[in-house]
Amino acid sequence: MHRLATLVSALLLVGCGGRALEESAPARQVRVETLGGQCVRVTSSIGTSLLTNPFNPGTTGRTLPSPLKPDIILVSQERPEANNVDAVDNQPTIFRGSMGIGINSAMGIRIRGVPIFRNPDVQSVDGMNLVYTWTMDGVKFCHLGWLRAPLNSYSLSQIGLVDVLFVPVQGDLSASERDAIVGQIRPRVVVPMGKGWSYGNVQSVGSSSFSFSREMLPLQTTTLAFD
Repeated sequence: MHRLATLVSALLLVGCGGRALEESAPARQVRVETLGGQCVRVTSSIGTSLLTNPFNPGTTGRTLPSPLKPDIILVSQERPEANNVDAVDNQPTIFRGSMGIGINSAMGIRIRGVPIFRNPDVQSVDGMNLVYTWTMDGVKFCHLGWLRAPLNSYSLSQIGLVDVLFVPVQGDLSASERDAIVGQIRPRVVVPMGKGWSYGNVQSVGSSSFSFSREMLPLQTTTLAFD
């Protein structure tokens, strides 16, 4: 584990003006695991875990790990690739649909759900995608879900500053639209949810997970490419 943390810190700090690595790893590290599709598990330094968009079997070509016991689940859209909340082995707090809109709190974590409607003139839950933001260990995350187009100024103001951005690769967005969205949000780290696209500096991570602290974030936008 220590070697993995050291490796990831080195990857994240490439291109950061030659900033030297510290001898010991920072105490407060958050862990990110990509589980397939848009499903990501983010775990704080005290063990609180948040799971995004758990998928149904057969929709991604992968299976979710078992047992799976997140404290919080975020569902961006009611579709088989994102709403398999029955895959978990406990009873987490679930945010989805109208219950996910606005500012909520669970396990001491403040979560904002920003609704993006397919048709702005018909603001129904059926045509809604929720973009979620939350903060763990001083790092602000944003999960775009099934976003279909670049963001308007109001949605951007609701999202605010972001450190780590999860960007969908499969779906309705073109590569140029994904580039435009990253340019709008200007995160420190980009995590593609899928393969075949990257933005800015690219660093390879030799596994499906990594741990880091806020102090380890790069100064320039960097895409982490997972195996």
